[in-house]
Amino acid sequence: MDDLEKYRNVLTDLIQKQVAMLGPNVALAQARKVAGLSVDDKGVVTAINGNPQEILANVSKQFMALSGQIAQMTLESVVAKYPDLKIGQ
Repeated sequence: MDDLEKYRNVLTDLIQKQVAMLGPNVALAQARKVAGLSVDDKGVVTAINGNPQEILANVSKQFMALSGQIAQMTLESVVAKYPDLKIGQ
């Protein structure tokens, strides 16, 4: 297995895990925003055009940015049920 195939496998696994968590519409849309990456409707990476390390980093950033927002929204909805609690300092 060459390095490009390894990157393709890692990216496919990452995207498919996000599909399971976020749903296909959201996860695939985020992955497809990354230049140099082609992904089919099942979350399988079909092509990498460019530096695979940069593409992996950019896909990770896309999902981290999104998950951060989801985590924040989840926290806010949970905290709203307990208005007497203080979060942070």
